[in-house]
Amino acid sequence: MKVSSFIDLKKKYKTGAFRWHVVELYRLELVSQTQILAELNISLNSLRVWNRDYQRYRLRRYYPKYKHLKKMKTEADEITCIKLQLAQTEALLQQEKLKREAFETMIAIAEKEFKIPIRKKSGPKR
Repeated sequence: MKVSSFIDLKKKYKTGAFRWHVVELYRLELVSQTQILAELNISLNSLRVWNRDYQRYRLRRYYPKYKHLKKMKTEADEITCIKLQLAQTEALLQQEKLKREAFETMIAIAEKEFKIPIRKKSGPKR
């Protein structure tokens, strides 16, 4: 069986249709690899590259397309981010207030029990 009888696009060596037909013949094993290489004067490497491209084309629909797009922050996103940051800051402030109050209470109790001044007196030293 001659390869050229199946492929009438032999003159247009570089077209995609020519490559498609050659690879389909090769994959369906209607013609052997050596016959394709001999009759069409194609290198083995070219046939392998065409076969790989054909396989990728056939499997392309099963893999998702990855788009590398940067997500721009909208005003609503910025507002929610700022609100979240404000809530975290207020929670931290509340915790620090409780800590300060606990220290003040501890100092007041220590001054009463041990009868010694712990707090510094305000004003300049001479």
